[in-house]
Amino acid sequence: KGDRVVLMSKRVPSLYFSLLGIAMAGGVIVPIFSTFGEEAIRYRVENSNARVALVHESLVDRFKNINVKVVKISDEGIEGESSKSDVNYERRPIDDPFLILYTSGTTGKPKGIWHSQDILTFYYVSGKYHFDMHSQDTFWHTGDPAWVAGFAGVWTAWVNNIPLVSYEGKFNAERWYSIIQEFKVSVISTAPTAIRLLKKEGLDLAKKYDLSSVRFIHAGGEYVSPDVVKFGLDIFGVPVHDGYGQTETATYVIANFISLPIKIGSMGKPLPGVKALIVDENGIPLPPNSQGILALDPNFPAMAEGIWGDEERWKRNFKNGYYLTGDVAYMDEDGYFWYVGRADDVVKVSGYRVSPVEIEGILSTHPAVAESAVIAVEDEVRGYKIKAFVVLKKDIKPSEELKKEIMDYVKRKLASHMVPREIEFVSELPHTLSGKIMRRVLKAIETNSQIGDVSTLENPEVVKKKDK
Repeated sequence: KGDRVVLMSKRVPSLYFSLLGIAMAGGVIVPIFSTFGEEAIRYRVENSNARVALVHESLVDRFKNINVKVVKISDEGIEGESSKSDVNYERRPIDDPFLILYTSGTTGKPKGIWHSQDILTFYYVSGKYHFDMHSQDTFWHTGDPAWVAGFAGVWTAWVNNIPLVSYEGKFNAERWYSIIQEFKVSVISTAPTAIRLLKKEGLDLAKKYDLSSVRFIHAGGEYVSPDVVKFGLDIFGVPVHDGYGQTETATYVIANFISLPIKIGSMGKPLPGVKALIVDENGIPLPPNSQGILALDPNFPAMAEGIWGDEERWKRNFKNGYYLTGDVAYMDEDGYFWYVGRADDVVKVSGYRVSPVEIEGILSTHPAVAESAVIAVEDEVRGYKIKAFVVLKKDIKPSEELKKEIMDYVKRKLASHMVPREIEFVSELPHTLSGKIMRRVLKAIETNSQIGDVSTLENPEVVKKKDK
């Protein structure tokens, strides 16, 4: 009881049995991505002071220089596993540690956000009100359980008594469609990037499969642009529902409910039990339609208990009794919340406050654009200028004419001060393992500054290419 247990595995059944086994034995789950290298693993083992690591047999070599007891997991089972079914469940207080999830900061080492058992209470609420789970449903969260939303997806399904689908493998549109068809998946949670990749493949491929079982689809982890919502309708016949959460909130705590009208581009409304508001830098609440920092009243079950081993760092997130998320947003007169960007991403260009997320949303609606990322770089005249990194759809060739066309498109749709002064066509963008675009990596490369922690970067070759 209380032992921290690292869990690192491919998405095989043993991974899920291990999640449940650790919890039942009274241990603290420390899930980490199967792509991590030795240094990333060592930091998490040492910082959490883990005693045991459950590791897939194909990954155990990475632990040979790390001081922790390793128990092998295979595709078939767990090393030394007992066949007895009379396992004793370790009863413990609801505020006992249940999970430590490491999340990368822009600077310094990753922080271990820890949650109590009480998150299971909120996962039940989330399954009912956010994902609209019913007894006949089959749920597929496409993320890895080492990511907060993927971890939440597993337990949200379980506490709501819903079958869970898991897929071990890289993204492949045909495979994804065949899984939905074969298992009659009805509720899906994924990242906006995945929807954009489906969009990149085109509608003709989707029409080859029976996707009629899908009745609710959610995308989260980053901004859901209007084209993603629309493409959900085109593929599945249902809109993509946006939502907002952090590692610190254990799951999505603001969402577009199935019972309410979707305001395209909005994150939605707080889930039952969650009080969200917009505040200034001192934690003072602001009126509707005021841009400020998104804050939460911390008194709800999914709120983190702290940063493992660093209470002082955790306390710095609070002002005036509220938890400040570090995200800039506003709330409209109907109580819907709208994401603007990370506080350190919103910049002034020629005196105007500019949100990179808003520009990306418009870029993504251009018929030639599959995906984009926008950053601000220093400019002698304007203070800052906007630069866009653009991934084109299949068979679209980059050209100077296309750059000008895209710039004109943004000017028509938004404003002249929001037009990217520079566009760079790239084959891919740096993504985290959970599908988020790592804009700070692009910014660091562009300014030749420290990149920081990239242990959760899915495609590190992007950084290497730029280095050359």
